[in-house]
Formats: sequence, structure tokens, C-alpha cells
Amino acid sequence: MLNLKKHLMIGVAAAGIGLTAMSSFAQMPPAGPGGPGGPAGRHMPTPEQIAKFEQHRAKRQAALHDKLKITAAQEGAWKTFTDKTTPQRPATPPARPSKDEWSKLTTPERLDRHLDMMKKMEARMTDRIAATKEFYAVLSPEQQKVFDQEFRKMEERRFKHGRFGDHGGDHGRDHGKPGAPAAAPAPAK
Repeated sequence: MLNLKKHLMIGVAAAGIGLTAMSSFAQMPPAGPGGPGGPAGRHMPTPEQIAKFEQHRAKRQAALHDKLKITAAQEGAWKTFTDKTTPQRPATPPARPSKDEWSKLTTPERLDRHLDMMKKMEARMTDRIAATKEFYAVLSPEQQKVFDQEFRKMEERRFKHGRFGDHGGDHGRDHGKPGAPAAAPAPAK
């Protein structure tokens, strides 16, 4: 039982991280080269990309709702859960320092800015984890199993697609471990 709780807590924490990452992506303002939105060449989502992301998220939520077979008595908890875990875009995106402004900051000032950002991210993640725990407690044991399975699938997709450190290519493979693809031998000269 303790092992199940431990895995559940890890899963909920990973969900919070994932949701935070998604909300951070959704809250990024568009930027031009070297402008206040970020460094030159940095890709910021367009309104069309954000709309597509929101449609995809709504579709995933509807599918989860159906898989969980949410009852009429659970609708309020479902609505609260989705409201609290849906990324909220501010009416006016937070101002980001320009490249020139950032370069004028001292190292301690930069570190303080990073720490402030991490504290905000942690607060959002804590809220999402609490909302997930509240909703999970309302589910029947059968629904909890479905929720756990769907959450695991979400985690696997994130790891598979490099959302947690692997940026594509060959970097995510565990070479040399059992079941890992073997490296092709070099051609003889």
C-alpha cells in the first residue's frame, strides 16, 4: 500500500510538472528577434498554435471525462479539477527584460529573477497537485485505476517525446542496457 502511495505521489508530482510546463508554454508572449519577448531566433507560439494547443487540450479532457465515466454527482468535482488545472493566460503577458536589459543585470540579480520565476512555477504546480488530489479522492477505486493508467500514458508520451530533457535524436536511448538497441558496427575500411 505504501508503495502505491509513493508511486501515486510521484505521478501526481510529474503531472504537476507537466501541467506547469504546458502553462508556461501557453503563457509565453510572441517575440521578435532580440525584442522584449526573448533572444533572437527564439520561437514563440503564434495565436494559431495556442488555439490548436487549447483545442487539443480540450479534446484530451473530454476523452478523459468519458473514460472515467464521470457521474452526475462528480460533475462539480470534474469542473473544479479542470478549472484549476487549465493554464490561465493573463490578459497582458508579463514583461520580460530585453537582451540589453538582461545583460546589464549582475549575477545575483539574474539569480534572484530565476528564483522568483521558479517560486511562481512551484506555486502553480502546488495548486495543480492539490486540485488533482482533491479530484482523485472523489473518484471510485475503478475510476482511480483508469485515472492512473491515463496519467501513466501521459508521462510516457512526455518522456518519449523529450519533454523531460531529451530533445530528440539518439539522446534518450539507454545504450548498453538490456533491451536497448545495439550500436551498429562501424564499416570496415
